[in-house]
Amino acid sequence: MQAFREMDNSKRYKQQLTHNVAHELKTPVTGIRGYLETLLQEEEMDKEQSRFFLERAYSQTLRLTSIINDISVLNKIEEGYDKFEFEKINLLKCLKEIEGDLAFKLEEKKIRFYAEVRGSLEVEGNYMLIYSLFKNLIDNSIDHAGEGLEIHIKERGVSDSEVYLSYYDTGKGVPEDHIHRIFERFYRVEKGRSRKSGGSGLGLSIVKNSVLLHKGKITASNRSGGGLQFDFTLSLQMGKS
Repeated sequence: MQAFREMDNSKRYKQQLTHNVAHELKTPVTGIRGYLETLLQEEEMDKEQSRFFLERAYSQTLRLTSIINDISVLNKIEEGYDKFEFEKINLLKCLKEIEGDLAFKLEEKKIRFYAEVRGSLEVEGNYMLIYSLFKNLIDNSIDHAGEGLEIHIKERGVSDSEVYLSYYDTGKGVPEDHIHRIFERFYRVEKGRSRKSGGSGLGLSIVKNSVLLHKGKITASNRSGGGLQFDFTLSLQMGKS
């Protein structure tokens, strides 16, 4: 009976996931189709209007690409440890690279970024996943936490096998009844918020699964002074799975 229940739960999970993926893909595809149909039907549209619709269609293709790429990353993570190559990663250099890549978005929202880790700190991991982990956390703050805030990434301590890290922003946080679900694929605290921000709705799921693949643990909580905090560990030495 236990085996049948597990099979039934797995079937329901896959059905729900398929439904969610189809729902997320439908939005940008419908948008692209609508913009292109307008261009085809309005033969005498001036150049400025045509460019407006082309830019909107292009924006939706970027969103579609983001969703597909994030689904691909999650699927690869679920395939397991053996699908990735691991190397020594200087965490501060990685964080500074992300800060540079997101400089325009951070400046636009008047967000101050602080990477409070030792320059000598190294973890062993897959660079693409470690980069994606921190970038998705920062993107989440940029998109949902508000403006004029601070983002901190702090080294809390080190053991023989792992480093303890905290990520937090000083924004508006998340309602307590949603905290336990924010790592779920496509879950939204506010209906439609990922679509409005252009996100895929998969960022925090990638964060959690990246931490788990690197033999870590992660929790999320609201800070007493305001903002959302993630406490997690990363392995210093991956070794064999």
